[in-house]
Amino acid sequence: MRRTILIAAVLTMASVMASTAMAAEKKTLCVYDPSGANGDAFQIMKDYRTAAVGWGINFKLKAYTDEKIAAEDFKAGQCDAAVLTGTRARPFQRFTGTIEAIGALPTYGHLEKVVKTLASPKASRMMKKGDFEIAGIFPGGAVYLFVNDRGINTVEKMAGKRLAVLEYDTASKVMAAHVGASSVGADIATFAGLFNNKNVSMCYSPALAYQALELHKGIGSKGGVIRYPLAQVTFQILTRSAAFNPDFMLSSRKWAASNFSRFLALNKQAESKIPSSHWIDIPSSDKVRYDTMF
Repeated sequence: MRRTILIAAVLTMASVMASTAMAAEKKTLCVYDPSGANGDAFQIMKDYRTAAVGWGINFKLKAYTDEKIAAEDFKAGQCDAAVLTGTRARPFQRFTGTIEAIGALPTYGHLEKVVKTLASPKASRMMKKGDFEIAGIFPGGAVYLFVNDRGINTVEKMAGKRLAVLEYDTASKVMAAHVGASSVGADIATFAGLFNNKNVSMCYSPALAYQALELHKGIGSKGGVIRYPLAQVTFQILTRSAAFNPDFMLSSRKWAASNFSRFLALNKQAESKIPSSHWIDIPSSDKVRYDTMF
């Protein structure tokens, strides 16, 4: 008898969920994940899609391994919303793009406070700029400098060395010029190849790219990863605000903030997979000096 009741309850719940999904408004969410549909970030966004049904939106997810194409498809109207890095989303929403400013947030603890503060209803007006609005922010990982020579362990030793810099990341170009490094234009799809093929001596990236983009090839036997966070990458849900109601936006931002730890776990796991022999520790005095400079 109990088993029959349980089965009936499960079937009823499934029927209600199916009806809710059918009634929800259909939208397209384009998701950038370096590993595509098999990536961990994309898998978490499947849970986001399930939650969104309860807010009245039934998303169709599209995976992208090339962030530039995802941004272009969003701009062209092929996506109602897109998951992009904060730097790539900056032309649409400059305010949340500043979260990734070099030297602004040294730890994940700082980033978490910012993300949860911006999920508050009081911050809603700051999440919208013109036609665009940010519906959620997730941690994408602390940015580290990858070098092919462990001797490049101070700012002074970066002078004259070739650094892969994302074409759309103006701040990093300024930083490279400030330390005397030679900037080599790249994007998400090409910077790893430049580093791995020895066309540049340095690149910067979160640890998630270490395995996904095989940065260990560029490190080789003489290089490493400098254990000093330059900035914090974020994944942001960029939307056209007219396509979603304010209640959806608030629910979405709250969901993202409450799932901060799930994305953070991915970042920490990626950092743990970098061999200890590849990490380069710098003196505390240098860290203080760099904090001041940035």
